[in-house]
Amino acid sequence: MGQMIEINTDRMIQPKTASNLFTNRALFAEMQHTNAEVSIIVVGFNRLEKTRRCVQSILEYTSGIDYELILVDSGSQDGTLAYYDSVQCPKKKVIHITKNLGAAFAYSTLNLNDLGRFICIVQNDLIVTPRWMDNLLKCMKSDMRIGMVNPVTSNVSNWQCVELPYQSYEEMQEKAGAYNKLDPRKWQDRQRLVTLGTLYRKEVFLAAGWPIGDMGFFHDFFDDDVSFAIRRLGYRLVLAGDTWVCHDHDFRSGEEKDLEEYNRSLQNGRVNFYDKYYGVDAWDDVNNTYTPYLKLIPVPETDRRVRVLGIDVKCGTPLLDVKNHLRKANIFHTELSAFTQDPKYWLDLKTICEGDVVCDREEFLADAFPADAFDYVIADFPFNCCRHPQKTLEALFSFCKKDGFVITKFKNSLPFRENSHLAEQQNAYGWEFFYQIFYLASHETALQSMAQLGTVKSILGLASCALDENQRRILENLIPAAMSPELKEEIINRISCEEYLVIVQK
Repeated sequence: MGQMIEINTDRMIQPKTASNLFTNRALFAEMQHTNAEVSIIVVGFNRLEKTRRCVQSILEYTSGIDYELILVDSGSQDGTLAYYDSVQCPKKKVIHITKNLGAAFAYSTLNLNDLGRFICIVQNDLIVTPRWMDNLLKCMKSDMRIGMVNPVTSNVSNWQCVELPYQSYEEMQEKAGAYNKLDPRKWQDRQRLVTLGTLYRKEVFLAAGWPIGDMGFFHDFFDDDVSFAIRRLGYRLVLAGDTWVCHDHDFRSGEEKDLEEYNRSLQNGRVNFYDKYYGVDAWDDVNNTYTPYLKLIPVPETDRRVRVLGIDVKCGTPLLDVKNHLRKANIFHTELSAFTQDPKYWLDLKTICEGDVVCDREEFLADAFPADAFDYVIADFPFNCCRHPQKTLEALFSFCKKDGFVITKFKNSLPFRENSHLAEQQNAYGWEFFYQIFYLASHETALQSMAQLGTVKSILGLASCALDENQRRILENLIPAAMSPELKEEIINRISCEEYLVIVQK
């Protein structure tokens, strides 16, 4: 006689017909009865002192939250398991794995059906802080299409780092308590997140699969893969800029035991990601951030929806940067649209754009969107490198509303580093000849083209070519001695700059 398995569903409520995909997923997640709203999972492998501080901070600073604490020991040899057994928590589960096979394997030992409505992965080198979970939950619950929320932290990359200087643990918690004040203006939509203290919706994993992430990414680019998988299910990824936790791990100086192995893992992970996502590069196609330039971008005084168009912005990071910039100024209704010439970006642009996403050749750009429709038009490429520069520039301005802003780039058409041999002509024709070639021709001509269509508000040199000592000496000798040192330096910087960002108001 075979074994009978009974599953008690008496306390579950069957989902009713819902109006959209996200509601259906949420209803199914809510149908499962669990003993806590949030499952907080800590995986430890040795490093007992860090694990102890992590767990103690959770116990101290997660008050008022219905949570269970799941403590997983991955074969530690330093007393971690004994410490886990001693932890006093009303809802606690301890899992012992005899040999460390990595965090991904540790998560795979958990049954998703038994986990809470929300799932939080806390690395054992994190120290959580006052109101951390309150803030993350409020952000998550503000929109059922938010699939994962991450706090900002110390010692992290991807523009998620906030360093709070402190001299003691007590001072750190005091400063974190002052920092962690709920502020939706600081919530940032992201293409990808480095997952440290990340809160997830359960239905994300019901749709994407559990355990979290693709087991093909053993370590590096695991974060990127999880981010892309969840975003491509239609969910938003949000960095909660109003919530700070401490990451007690210095990734810059390399706590890694084998730096060569670490770099090899990075390169292998990058190739694996590129292969899985059919040519999308997790670095080059996502890290084209405009965060350093946002302070130059004016913000309109309005309570209406703001429309933003991105042209060849790769996966769309510049669009999200502007959206986050506007949110800081209390503009919460931003509609994104995009044009791309490369079809590999279309899907990721669709995940962040409410408006149209058009994939076509440059020749058809002018016909892709209506005239006078957008408050911001962002072209993440040098317009003077297009096949039809003037036509492209006119198309950008045609899409823009009056008083709106066009943000574009132009390339130095005659960089001094590659053309320093022309400096010999200065002796024959004088400084004016040299000035016309390297200064006006490569810079003023582009600005004049834009000035005919709007008012140049800001110009910023983005990438300067590295002149060697001989090239710099040649350049300095060409400039008339009567010029002031400040003007000389300005000319040198402009001539050696390879690419500019320009903000123009129509």
